[in-house]
Order: sequence, then structure tokens, then C-alpha cells
Amino acid sequence: MHIGLSGWRDGHYVGLAELLAALGRITADASWELRIDEAAPGPEGAAIEALAQRPRVSTRDLILAAFPDGQIIDGELRGYAHLLQEVVPATAHRPDIVVRAIDGNWEIECATADLHAAVMAALPDSRDVTGLHHVTSPAEI
Repeated sequence: MHIGLSGWRDGHYVGLAELLAALGRITADASWELRIDEAAPGPEGAAIEALAQRPRVSTRDLILAAFPDGQIIDGELRGYAHLLQEVVPATAHRPDIVVRAIDGNWEIECATADLHAAVMAALPDSRDVTGLHHVTSPAEI
């Protein structure tokens, strides 16, 4: 189940910190594997790229590194929710949520229908793009 979100809202870029803050409790306890192909230049981009060298990082560390204007141009963040892993240990090996930055736009893949519905509710500007694999242009969002 996939969700698309334009990287631009009301004339400003929706950066990683803003996106994660909007998701709130949905990803608050998650740990993330980062695969960053390109981050915007600047201190936040350098901090995000440094975090990508770790096996996993917390949502808090990601928000702190990306605040205020950290932008991932192309990359993937695989989120593993600790609370879900305690209930269903098999999820420890597959991500519960995958956030992709594609040319400055966001695509979010959810492992369950409940998570998909929660993310859609948290991001009212988003669109369900299930069936479109990897959103590639703003026109698709």
C-alpha cells in the first residue's frame, strides 16, 4: 500500500523533519535504516548522510539531524516499529514503513492496511498511489 505526497506545500518544501513530525506517534518508536543516494547540500544534509553510516537510527535522531531544512533528494528510509515487533516478532526482518524521497517528493509504503489508514489521516495532502510503483514525477502525486 503506497501513499504519495508532494514535496512542496504552501510554497515551502516539506523536509524530512516536518514529515516525521507530521507522522507523530505513528513512527515515534521506530528505528530506521537509511539508504541515501542524494541529500541537499548543507549542514542538515551532511548530518543525514552521517546517520546513514549507522545500522539503525531513532526517529528522534533523524528529526534532530534534519531540522529545520534537511532535504533528501533521493533515498529510502526503512522504519521498524518496536511496539509492533513485540507483538509480531516476524516484522523485525521487514520494515513496517518505507519512506522514499524521489526527486524531492515523498512516497510512503505501509506494511498493513491499518498503518496505511493512519498515515493517510496524518497527512491530509497525501494521495493513495497503491498500484503505481515508485512515484517518479510531481504530476503523479
